[in-house]
Amino acid sequence: MDGITVLRAALDYQTRDVAIALITLIRRDGSAPRPLGSQMVVTERGDCVGSLTGTGCADSVIVHEACAAIREGTNRTLRLGNGSPYLDIRLPCGNGIDLYIDTCIGAQTLATLLEAYEARRPVALETNTLARSHRCVTDQTASKLHSGMFRSWIYPRQRLIVIGQGLNALALCQLAIASGYSVEVLSPDQEMLATAGQAGAQITRLTTANGFVCPELDPWTAGVTMFHDHDWEIPVLRALLISRCFYLGALGSKSTHARRLAALNDLGLADAAQRLHGPAGLDIGAQTPSEIGLSILAEMTSTYRSSNRALLEIGDVAGEDIVGNELSHSVMNTIR
Repeated sequence: MDGITVLRAALDYQTRDVAIALITLIRRDGSAPRPLGSQMVVTERGDCVGSLTGTGCADSVIVHEACAAIREGTNRTLRLGNGSPYLDIRLPCGNGIDLYIDTCIGAQTLATLLEAYEARRPVALETNTLARSHRCVTDQTASKLHSGMFRSWIYPRQRLIVIGQGLNALALCQLAIASGYSVEVLSPDQEMLATAGQAGAQITRLTTANGFVCPELDPWTAGVTMFHDHDWEIPVLRALLISRCFYLGALGSKSTHARRLAALNDLGLADAAQRLHGPAGLDIGAQTPSEIGLSILAEMTSTYRSSNRALLEIGDVAGEDIVGNELSHSVMNTIR
């Protein structure tokens, strides 16, 4: 379950006057079931949305502690796994995690976070555990965090633009939707568009290559061309290459890609060889449409994750700076 689902649930509970606690994963020793900055919400009744441990037993402890914090009106940190007072609770990875249980998060703060997400703007929830306060940060070069503070970053939903036709394009579309992407398909193939639309993609009919109108593409968008008739590609790629997409790929053989790059170079797009992945996809020996789609999705994921986007930033932590609970090391900086 993604973090946006958790935040939406938290706001929904608050608008119905249900007291909640927002729990954030702020530290992990080695690997853990969830990435840093992951969240879950617990209500005063013990209802919860999200999971931070991947195990029912450990999550039940989180719910118990969160309900106690809500009743007391206090925030706290909770250690699970190695070094936890809950000696009988073990995490699948065998390591330990620290969680921050926050009962002070307000509805307006949650609404601001969700508004930025819907507008496809990166936003962070900055929490001051000493002042028990929050603010929403949209500047990724914001000031350094002080002791007892952390920022949990939320990025726009990853989006995929598939331009082309055929079974490979449809397989990529379906796999990306299943992986949580927002998908838009542009194709001259009406039958394929109908199938992609049924799978949950936004669809647009292309009539000519020169009639391609490039959607607004941001750094959280990937674009892939998948034409059998490669004459369609060049006008489309010309538009895509001036965008800010985090990934651009084109289906076809190595010889086809060489001709493609030569044509783009003749148009003055000399950087195409550096930006355009071709043949699109990791070399996994893919043969079927599903395997080809999987290889492209894997390459997209690898490219996206290599960009070093911070998930959680934590200020200097010394001793008992976070709501009176001792952590096992003194300084934690930006965590990715």
